[in-house]
Parts: sequence; C-alpha cells; structure tokens
Amino acid sequence: MEIIEGITLNDLLQRLGIHSSWLLSTLEFSIRILFIAIVAWLTYFIARKWLAKIVVKLAGRTDTRWDDLMFDQRFFNYFAFFITPIVIRMVSFQIGLEYLVVINKVIDIWIVFAVAFLLSVVMDGVNRIYNSYPVARNRPIKVFIQVIKIFVYCVVTVIVFSIILGKDPEALLVGLSAFAAVLMLIFKDAILGFVAGVQLIANKMVNLGDWIVMPSANADGEVLEINLTTVKVQNWDKTISTIPTYKMVSESFTNWRGMEESNGRRIKRSVNIDVQSIHYLTPGEIEQLAKSELLKDYILTKKAELDINYADASTPLDGIRMTNIGTFREYMELWIAQNPNIAQNMTHMVRQLQPGPTGVPLEIYCFSARQKWVEYEKVQSDLFDHLYAVVPLFNLRLFQYPSDKWVAEGDNF
Repeated sequence: MEIIEGITLNDLLQRLGIHSSWLLSTLEFSIRILFIAIVAWLTYFIARKWLAKIVVKLAGRTDTRWDDLMFDQRFFNYFAFFITPIVIRMVSFQIGLEYLVVINKVIDIWIVFAVAFLLSVVMDGVNRIYNSYPVARNRPIKVFIQVIKIFVYCVVTVIVFSIILGKDPEALLVGLSAFAAVLMLIFKDAILGFVAGVQLIANKMVNLGDWIVMPSANADGEVLEINLTTVKVQNWDKTISTIPTYKMVSESFTNWRGMEESNGRRIKRSVNIDVQSIHYLTPGEIEQLAKSELLKDYILTKKAELDINYADASTPLDGIRMTNIGTFREYMELWIAQNPNIAQNMTHMVRQLQPGPTGVPLEIYCFSARQKWVEYEKVQSDLFDHLYAVVPLFNLRLFQYPSDKWVAEGDNF
C-alpha cells in the first residue's frame, strides 16, 4: 500500500523507528483495516443520509407518484447496505488485502444478502405503486410478491452455502433435491397458501375491503390483507382475525360484496300480530282509514270490487270483506313503496308467515337504499318505529308475553 508515490506504509513505519517485523506487519494490517472501516462508514453514511435526501427531494418535485412510493428511507437503508461491501471489495484490492480468504468470503456473503434485501425492498415498492391504482382492490399482487421473495431467499441460501463450503451451487442443488420432501413439509403452508391465493384472486372470491363472515374462524369484518399464508380480517369490534389462506378455499365463508355492489341492503324482520285482534273492518273503521292519502284509493277500489262481486251475499260467511290485518298489510306496502330510503328497484313486500303460539307473523321484506351500517340501522329502525305506532290505528295488537304491570292491572278486574 503506497502512501506517497514510491513510499509504502511499511517504509513510513520504519522511518518512525519501528523495526520489528511482527510489529510492522501488525500495525500495517491494523491501519489497512482501519482505513477500510473509515471508507465503509463514509460510504454507508453518504448513501443513507445525503443520497437519500437528494433523491427524495427530487422525487417530490416530479409529477409522478411512483418515485415517491418507491424511494422511501427503507430503500436507501438497504441501498447503503448493498453499496458498502462493493466499495470495501474495491478498496481491499487497492491496498492488497485480496489474499485474505475469510474476509473475501464475508464480503461475498454480505453482497449476496444485501442484493436479496434490496430486491425485497424494491418489490415492496412495486407493491405500493400497484396498490395506488384502483385495480389493486380486486387484483392484489402481494401473494405473488411474497412467492418471488421466497424464491430469492432460497437462491440466496444456496449461494451462501456454496460460498462457505467452496462448492459449485449446482452441486449443492443436486444434493438438496434429496431433501425435496422435507422442504415441501417445511413450506407446506406457504405452498398451500400460494395455490389458495391464486384461486382467491383468479376467481374473485375475496378482495381487499370486502366484508366477510367466517364462523369457523370467528371472523366478521373487513378484509385488511391477503398474503401468502394468511388473510387478515378486522372484525367490527376492532379485533383482528388471522385466517390461513388455504382455509378460505377449503371452508365456506360469506362475502357481502354482492350486497355492496347491488346498492341495497336487505331488511327482513317480522312482528307478531295477536290473532284475537284480527276482524272485519266496520263501516266506521273504513271511513276513518279512507282519510289516509295512502289508503284512500285502495279502499275505494277494494270496496267497489267487493260490492260488485259479493253484493248478493246474505251472510258474512258467504262473502269477502276487508279485514284490518289485510288493510294494514296493504298500508305498509304502500308506505314502503313511497319511502325514499327504500331501494324501489328491488323486491319489497309485506307478507304473512306461518302462524304459531305467538300469533301471526307479519314480515317486512325490502332493501334499504342506505348500505352503511349506521345509516342502514337508522332506516330499519324508522320503518319499524312507524309500524309499531300505526298498528293500534287499525285496531290490531302486537303479541307480547304479559309483563308484571299487565298482570298487576289484571288482578283488579
């Protein structure tokens, strides 16, 4: 190693009065190592700090977003980790340390790992860039990114062992083929997850942001992440459920995406009508109900139809008359049909179900035009608030089990 032209480090040390050959070689080696360490530190510092600031500032001035998403601080950390051993290798050749086999192997292994880490960061950047586009919601590529990473790390492992053992990588691969069964067992979840991930994405079974329900995994919430081995779901109580990716294919789950895409969310709830409150409408009740703008046309039309078809009926047994439950059912259908919060282009009806010990169930079946949870619950509550309030106007009673107050009042009779 020449300090000045024609003067080596060894000559300089001898001029300083150091003549012991062992001490000379030790000091010369130490100074060379110190010089390499200083150069390595400067290289790492410049690449990690100064270069990062310059590139990030330049990226911020461009109109494109991909450079902002790619060149983050993590990228420059690993770039500095990658460039440092290359500079060390170049400097070691210049100062005559290339003969040290151990140091060269360490530098080679360092470079291999640095390349792997840098490729991993670049692929993460590619994933961030891709996720910035709308297509990423339906076609996430994180599964494929993770498969590429696994492949890269497998190659790195083979290369590192070949450097340590001084063997050809091809010879190591031939030997590793005998352990293929063991490797398949080790990477079983990764292999199953990769196949399942491809099926999930290709068949559009689940996308990021979908609301899914999977009882076997206690999952009921929004999909946060789909990766090689797991699907992460944030439940509505803000807990996180982690589901193996292959279970999403082998087991059943409910995806509410269809509801979101249909612009309607189903309301399907019934109330029980007390059978003893059902009766034919009296003329006074018909006159009172006909004052309703919703029921006026229905009552006039229905009354005229019954008068024509059953005018000769001598007893109620021989004819058909309007009932309070039938008129109430028609009223609710008309009320739903003019409600702006109900999706009118989707099925809506009010129907009777099989009666039982608790009365006659009257079911409201329709779709809310508001899909978000809070808004949906408000629409549903408003609908049934109105239903409960108008039931007595039809002289109907909702069935409920007697309360303590009702029993106490009944004792006075």
